Amino acid sequence: MGNLRAVVTIAAIAFSAACGDDAATPDAPIVIVDAAIDAPPDAYVPDAPNYDFSCYQNAAPTTATTTVQISGTAQEVVFTGTLSIVPSMGVSIQACKGAPSGNCNGQDNLGTTGPTTSNGMYTSSSATTGGVPLDGYLIATKTGSRTNRIYPASPLTKNESGVPVLMLSEALLSQLGAIGINQDANKSMFAVLATDCATPPMAIGGATITVTQNGATVGDPPQSAGALDPMGEGLFLVTNVPAGDTTVSATYNGMTFRAHVVGALAAQITTTQVKPGY
Repeated sequence: MGNLRAVVTIAAIAFSAACGDDAATPDAPIVIVDAAIDAPPDAYVPDAPNYDFSCYQNAAPTTATTTVQISGTAQEVVFTGTLSIVPSMGVSIQACKGAPSGNCNGQDNLGTTGPTTSNGMYTSSSATTGGVPLDGYLIATKTGSRTNRIYPASPLTKNESGVPVLMLSEALLSQLGAIGINQDANKSMFAVLATDCATPPMAIGGATITVTQNGATVGDPPQSAGALDPMGEGLFLVTNVPAGDTTVSATYNGMTFRAHVVGALAAQITTTQVKPGY
């Protein structure tokens, strides 16, 4: 699993862009290292990362550009002895509003782009915001791959570029049992990335993920990608989440990050980011 860091890097950039960080750089590496779990945020810890908590409990944005558009690259995880990331051809990407679980029909359908060519690049249709932040999400589909719903940590306020969409094939998912990840086909799998406020974001080692429905914890206990590769700290898989609106958050060093609601659908993947604030 030596290339799991690439998966975390791509996910971090994608979620950063979707949350309104203009400076997100598609190919910039994310440095992911462990931090002392019990240290207060401002304490000095030798060799600890300098996490950015400047957005913690900040005010929600109230304005947005007239239209927003998302562009980036569809990529997929392949396994040939080790995990690696390659551009994904044949991916259709639908932009939607009405998060968390709008049906993306009628006025909630903001248009579909694709299928992607060999370079995996896509650009969504422009969505009208009315000048206010847009609760949007993407639905990525490809024959032979699990449908993936990608939710930002915050409503969209401007154009975003360099947003990768990561696909997982059914064949790859069937291999996860070999590493102790067993997924019920009638439930959802979550990939949750806990990050700080920086641009690009730094994934937070030692964070604790919460996934709830109606106030009760759902799904299997979060499994840290750091158990597969030390560089995977901050990325968590939560298997067997029942269908329905689901609240995702995280805690770290006594701080409770901003919670937001995403959709869980049977036999689909939900990917999202949690941040200290907006």
